[in-house]
Amino acid sequence: METLSTVLMVLVAVLDVVALFFVLRSGIEPGRKVVWSAVIILLPVVGIIMWAWAAGPLGKVRL
Repeated sequence: METLSTVLMVLVAVLDVVALFFVLRSGIEPGRKVVWSAVIILLPVVGIIMWAWAAGPLGKVRL
C-alpha cells in the first residue's frame, strides 16, 4: 500500500511539473500565467484537472 501511494505522489508531481512547463511556455498574458501556476501548485490534483480541461480540445478558453 505504501508503494502505491509513493507512485501516485510521484505521478502527481511529474504531472505538476509538466503542466507548469506548458503554462509558462504558453503565449498567455503574464497575469494568467501566475494564476494558473498558483492553482496548479496550491491544488495539485484539482489544478491539473482544471488546466487540462481548460487547455484541452474541450476547453472554451484559449490559453
